[in-house]
Amino acid sequence: MAYIGQEIKGGTFSVLDTSGNTYNGSNTTFSLGTQVGSAAQLLVSHDGVIQKPGTDYTLASGGASITFSTAPASGASIFIVEISGAVGGTGGTPSDNTVGVAQLNLSDGSNGQFIKTNGSGTLSFASVSSALDDITTGDAASTLATSAGNITIDAQGNDTDIIFKGTDGGSDTTFWTMDGSDAGNLVPGSTSTGIYLGVSSATAANLLNDYEEGSWTPTVTTGGANPDFSSGTQRGRYVKVGKMVHVHCEMKYTSSSGNIGQWGGLPFNTSNEASGNLSQTGLITSDRNTTTYHNVYIANDTKWYIRAQGTMSGGLQSPGDFSGQIMSFNHTYIST
Repeated sequence: MAYIGQEIKGGTFSVLDTSGNTYNGSNTTFSLGTQVGSAAQLLVSHDGVIQKPGTDYTLASGGASITFSTAPASGASIFIVEISGAVGGTGGTPSDNTVGVAQLNLSDGSNGQFIKTNGSGTLSFASVSSALDDITTGDAASTLATSAGNITIDAQGNDTDIIFKGTDGGSDTTFWTMDGSDAGNLVPGSTSTGIYLGVSSATAANLLNDYEEGSWTPTVTTGGANPDFSSGTQRGRYVKVGKMVHVHCEMKYTSSSGNIGQWGGLPFNTSNEASGNLSQTGLITSDRNTTTYHNVYIANDTKWYIRAQGTMSGGLQSPGDFSGQIMSFNHTYIST
């Protein structure tokens, strides 16, 4: 007659070698000679009486030992059968802390490694990467801190930069760059970016966002002056900090113009916000025999005028008044 019902599941029965165990009425834990995943995988006979898993015995930590609730008497007859496979169904869920590397069919790794999968069912051990470019973006505030010693940010590639970025108005923005190809000089992300000095919050009056130094070329702008600098001097230097501009000027030319003089070429437009630009800065002229002092005042653009010493109105000089003389002055004014 044909078999009716579920197909009989196959499995494996193994009598464990416990011959090395000594039963003396006091010992309760004994080696199994192997590692099993669950107490239910064992068929335990104690003097011919089948023991109940979890009541009469349990697996010791790691699954390689059995612990009886009552110590077997001296000379006790105990044999243990391991049942593995799918006899009559599944083998059940392994007890806590009973599955090891051997049960995973995996060769052990090195200290500090972790188990990873290749996505196709193959497990292996791998080392935790500490490379900075392997760290992903977090989703909460973070703090970089140490309880002792220094914190060093080191961009080790050739001419590499250290870049400080953030989000401004929803846009990913570079705020500052420490330029590795320029001795680590700090470069702002925009020309309007600066440093607030003397305050602990953003205060417009304390923002220093401009510094510049360079050269400028003084000129004579009066119509018809036609100065000749071919054998003379025509140079200037400046330093600008914020809106404050300090200039130095040296000129020498020849001119026969008797028109009222107007000189130009200042590096930055002057500001209308302060009448202080109408200054008494001294202009020193020398024809190598005598030295004469005059007054310079700056107009509200890039031009300047020369008056006779001691005058604030009138006394305007002409380019021809200084023909062949060395002219020099230093002046500080407010730019736009």
